[in-house]
Amino acid sequence: MKRSNENENDFRSKNNEKKRKIIDEEELIEKFLCSNFYIDKTLLIKDFIEDKSSIIRVITPSGYGKTVNLNMLRYFFEMNYKDENNNENKKFFEKLNIAKETKDGESYINLYQGKFPVIYINFDDIYLGNSFDETIKDFKYFIQDLYSYYGNIKNENLSDYEKEMIKNFKNCKANIYDLKVSIGILCNWLYNTFKKKIILLIDNYDSLILNSLNTPFFNDLYSFHQNLLTNIFKKKRYIFKSFITDMDYLLQNGFIEKSIPKLSNFKMLKKEYINNRDIIWTLLIKYGYLIIADNDNIISNNNKLKIRNKEIKEFIEKSIYYLKDDLYNNSKYSEFIDLFIKNYDEEKIQEFLENSINKVNYSRNENLNKWYALIYSLLSLNNEYVIVTKNKYDEKDNIRELLYVHKDYLDRLNNNCDNNNNSNSNNSNESNKKNDQFNPDLSEIFYITINIVTEEDKIKEGCIQALDDNEEFLFNGKELKNIYNKIIKFGISVCGKKCGVIYEINYGNKFKRKEMATKVYSGENYDDLYEEGYYFIDKTRMINKLIEKGNAVYLITRPRRFGKSLNLKMIQKFFEKRTKGDKVSKDRKNMRECHKYPVIYLNFKDNESKTYESAIMYLKSKISSQFKYQREKIDFKKLDTSDQKLWNKIENEEEDMNKLNESIHFLCQCLIEKKFYKRKCIVLIDEYDKILINSFENGYYEMFIGIVRSFFSNIFKGNEYLYFGIITGCLGLELKTFYSGLNNIHEHTLLSDHLFYDCYGFTESELKKNLSHFEIPLEEENKIQKEYNGYSCGYGNRMIKNLYNPYSIMKFISNNKNKKDDHLFKNYWFNSESDTVLNKIIKENEFSFKKDFLSLLYGNVIIVEIKEILTLKKNYLKDEVWTVLLHSGYITLSDKEGYKQNIKEMDDQIIKLLLGESKLNENDVNEDLIKKYKNNQLNKHLYNNMYYIKIPNNEIFNCFIAKLKESLKNEIKDNNYLNNFINGLFNKDIDTINSNLNDYLTCLSQYHLFANEKDYENVYQVLLMQIFIFCKIYGLSAEENSGSGRYDFGFPNRNKEKEYILIEVKTCKSENCDDNLLHKECENAINQIIEKKYKMKHEKNGYSSFIIYGITFWKKTCRIEMRINNNDIKVPSESLKE
Repeated sequence: MKRSNENENDFRSKNNEKKRKIIDEEELIEKFLCSNFYIDKTLLIKDFIEDKSSIIRVITPSGYGKTVNLNMLRYFFEMNYKDENNNENKKFFEKLNIAKETKDGESYINLYQGKFPVIYINFDDIYLGNSFDETIKDFKYFIQDLYSYYGNIKNENLSDYEKEMIKNFKNCKANIYDLKVSIGILCNWLYNTFKKKIILLIDNYDSLILNSLNTPFFNDLYSFHQNLLTNIFKKKRYIFKSFITDMDYLLQNGFIEKSIPKLSNFKMLKKEYINNRDIIWTLLIKYGYLIIADNDNIISNNNKLKIRNKEIKEFIEKSIYYLKDDLYNNSKYSEFIDLFIKNYDEEKIQEFLENSINKVNYSRNENLNKWYALIYSLLSLNNEYVIVTKNKYDEKDNIRELLYVHKDYLDRLNNNCDNNNNSNSNNSNESNKKNDQFNPDLSEIFYITINIVTEEDKIKEGCIQALDDNEEFLFNGKELKNIYNKIIKFGISVCGKKCGVIYEINYGNKFKRKEMATKVYSGENYDDLYEEGYYFIDKTRMINKLIEKGNAVYLITRPRRFGKSLNLKMIQKFFEKRTKGDKVSKDRKNMRECHKYPVIYLNFKDNESKTYESAIMYLKSKISSQFKYQREKIDFKKLDTSDQKLWNKIENEEEDMNKLNESIHFLCQCLIEKKFYKRKCIVLIDEYDKILINSFENGYYEMFIGIVRSFFSNIFKGNEYLYFGIITGCLGLELKTFYSGLNNIHEHTLLSDHLFYDCYGFTESELKKNLSHFEIPLEEENKIQKEYNGYSCGYGNRMIKNLYNPYSIMKFISNNKNKKDDHLFKNYWFNSESDTVLNKIIKENEFSFKKDFLSLLYGNVIIVEIKEILTLKKNYLKDEVWTVLLHSGYITLSDKEGYKQNIKEMDDQIIKLLLGESKLNENDVNEDLIKKYKNNQLNKHLYNNMYYIKIPNNEIFNCFIAKLKESLKNEIKDNNYLNNFINGLFNKDIDTINSNLNDYLTCLSQYHLFANEKDYENVYQVLLMQIFIFCKIYGLSAEENSGSGRYDFGFPNRNKEKEYILIEVKTCKSENCDDNLLHKECENAINQIIEKKYKMKHEKNGYSSFIIYGITFWKKTCRIEMRINNNDIKVPSESLKE
């Protein structure tokens, strides 16, 4: 066998010195697998034939034309298997150099072209799988394709065994022992069929072995490879010539110094054999990339090496690029780099570096340099990033620095900074040209500072010192803060074989947030905000406050859809992994807390358990999910066997309730004690009250409350592994009783919140940002205020006013963005979820019949008692009902100033209604009474648990009306009674009016009508006021002075201009009131309106037509009669009365 490499002849005979032609014929280029053109090297054919060796191997680097030459040989020698006399490939060689060569007077083309069976094999076409079996499986397909190429050739001259084997190869059914002889059988088949020797061409024969060097199955594959080749060449009788190419530098011989090992077989390249870098230089020299400048005959690590030539230099650059890319694609290294550039994971970076550092003891400076070299080498594997080093540094310094920058941002540094740093990209200039496509607000650079300390217990302090070093961010004379918008700085401190890592995020002087998205977000998942490109209002100030306060447990209650879940997810993403909130990062020290903590997050919002047993299963499932989530983040095998066993039980939902109650505490213990994290745990529980409310509604509250109390107590009371905890919900449901003895619980509710008051809901300035961004005119702000504004948080001097419901605002913007006018106002919040607790409370307490509640609906500020803690129970006291309404978002707090202003502006009509007719007679000067009432209200003092409250906005008013109507729905057969009654008043339909108001009264209980009321007439006035408010009667007046008295109710007829409706209410005082008595009272009421000239005031205001109604009530019945102007009184029909 003859071998040849670049340092030998490369088959160069004297004939090879002839001029080589450059051919650009497309078909030939395609056949020979050339890139752009073909340089005539057909004289290699003559050398190949004349060489006395039967097996020839050529050794050159990749890209030197081995494959092109093999394809040339193939198309020259290969015969036409269907018609030996018809040679289609001859035309490719007739104009090339080989056509001029002769032997014994006959041309080489006539003697050899198209005369031989040819087998061409390229081992690069074999896929290296993840295992030996997977690789052999692909080899079967490789052999199947090879045999298919010769599929139509007859095989009569073969033995039955060989015929059966060929059939198996074609059908991909051969076993591994058959595969070892597969190519040998193919050679024998062709030889016996055509009675001609074979030309065997093998390309990249060693690639499969080289690629498998560091795989667990190398030995098996190497043995298979050797057997395969042995079976080909052990019977050379059927081979005319064999031409083999590879990059094999392993079988080369030569003198070598002791420090550089001699390469004699494949196994020397396995990673367990290589224990130093010197072997790399041996390979590069032997492979022809480097030359020894001083002495060509000695390979010495003391000799000066240099790259052979410019072409080799370019080749090495390209090869190294792809080599690093292959290494980077190894998950081990790519994951490490991701720890820097994506996850900022301090603990895992530290663990990887400590496991990777050479365990040899070095001097102080050598040790620092080793750590520096390790970090440099690992980061350099990512070809998308470039390492920039200091132009000058003193080796004696105990600090090393480098920058790590994406090549698309490198030009920012290079445009102003000439340095001799290395670039990891062979096309960095080209990528720099693309930089204009990048948003300048996103430019970032990583700044890594490494220092050394003398003692391990000073490593953390050393990390802080590394971060604080060079706070001006000057690097090679350039101010990084003026060049980049985001600087992620890592402070790494080392001591011996230990290190520490802390990072922080800094923003450049010209930093601004990227252009906001155009999609509106009203959901609860913080991930969606960036992944889906939604617009949102930054509330990361809450993270600042949590960091400043430190260890604590916070109970935060807000109405639904006020951002509780969104904020909790934001907190989770900040502390658990990186976030993009810019307000947090203005404080460098705060950003040092980013991605530092294990975060345990539980959300009970989706609980719909109907029984105690299903509730327990739900709780187990939620806890199990959290254990599964945390398992993915740790090395589970580091836990003790007993801990693993308990963990698995909890994760598989097999644990009893005693252990389940302690499960989250146990999880915290595992994460911290085994040092998976350097910092303590954060526990976030969302919608905590949902499981309690659900248990109450479904009748298992008393059984379940103990479980919940124990569960929460184990998490938050005396948990030494807890950094801080946050619990959110709508209602403060006796949660305080869970923590008896716990002194660091902080409650933040609408009643009192001096810390997070501006973290929930939108402020005025945030609303303006929203409107401006989506091009909604600011002129609409007044309308938006009436619809969605009015919430307050806190009390006294710490109250923040004018908070907007965020869900309603974002829904409004979604429906109206970019519209200049005709904006759509809807009740978005009310329709977002159901509230069965509120329905139950309103129904059982009959709020619709309370004067203070009607005053509230009328738009007034009232004084009520509100309890801070609410206990779930069947019947609520009045102050407890106000508590539910406040925390649910249906009412809000006001202050003394707002209350006084409201009293001064209070409608006289509602004051008269509140005073009651029993306190007013025809001779009273009601203006004096109204003045006296207002003075009394203004001088009221608030006692403990007394607060000013109001309905915040129109949306909530509409919600109240809907809720109050809904509360009566089940008792009222036809829930259109009220609407029909009102429509009857406007349409002058006396029968419709009578039937619907009587039907409505039958739905009401005695309690509804007479509880706490001695004056029946006033009760019915309140009832009618309730109906008129529910139905939004425009221009309603009550107890209005006109003529010589005061009428009960009046309002314009919406169906006819200049027509006014007047109503007078009477009650039948008789114990046995019949229809005649009701009729007489109705007549009295109508006559009173006429005689006292109640219409006088409205006649002066332009009304010319009047509808007069007299309504008489007696218990749960009533009668209404009507007179239109001077016409006769209309009474109900006889059929109706019957």
